[in-house]
Amino acid sequence: MEKKDCIVKTSVAPLYSKPTFKSELITQALIWEYLIILDKKNNWYKIKQWDNYISWIHNSYIVDSDIYIKKSKLHNYHNWCYLNKTILNKKNNLLLSFGSCMPVLKEKKNGLNEVLLPNAERIEINKKYLINNKKIIPIKDIVNYCYQLIGIPYLWGGKSSFGYDCSGFIQTLLRLNGVKFPRDCSEQIKYKKMKRIKPERSDIGSLIFFKEKNNISHIGMFLNQFEFIHSSGCVKINSINKKHKNFDIILFDKIYEIYKLK
Repeated sequence: MEKKDCIVKTSVAPLYSKPTFKSELITQALIWEYLIILDKKNNWYKIKQWDNYISWIHNSYIVDSDIYIKKSKLHNYHNWCYLNKTILNKKNNLLLSFGSCMPVLKEKKNGLNEVLLPNAERIEINKKYLINNKKIIPIKDIVNYCYQLIGIPYLWGGKSSFGYDCSGFIQTLLRLNGVKFPRDCSEQIKYKKMKRIKPERSDIGSLIFFKEKNNISHIGMFLNQFEFIHSSGCVKINSINKKHKNFDIILFDKIYEIYKLK
């Protein structure tokens, strides 16, 4: 095995349970994401992501991290920013997902920042759509970003603004808040830096977990005391208050628990 690590070169890279496109899509990686290589089989690499999630990626989605970091001099550059909006760069017809973390090379006076792509090309992005990744975004600001994501379709294994599953959606939001949340619901419920609370104490940023047959099967985030956003069919808002118009009786046939991050 030649490589020890790599970088995602496409807007979104599908990650699979086995080294074949016929296997299950279990998660995704976004452009510039750094991946640790654990194993190789033909044109596939077994990789570990920042959240320790392990999966397989085809080599068509990656580039050698050493070559590109040296070529772009990123080893001496530390200004990385999250996208707080899905961006279409018309110059090269590149669609970039909300939550992508990219290196900014230069801040210009016209309100545009010069951003580097993994192929060493440079594009310009309005600085209001960029958030320094060293800055912890308050939950209230993250909630404001949530509304632009309403309607994005559900995708099993999805972790981009082209399609989310429930746990990938919440993980993406919390990462902007500096929280290294696990990938799947079954692990998210075990996250040690949160405590269970009563429904009447739910507030902005609280997390709601749903159980089905004694197993955690779904998660959402509260926007206020009663309403929460989640990905179920699509990204949408529902309420735990039976009097609200967006209360979903089918959803609440399941048992739920509410937690607050410490």
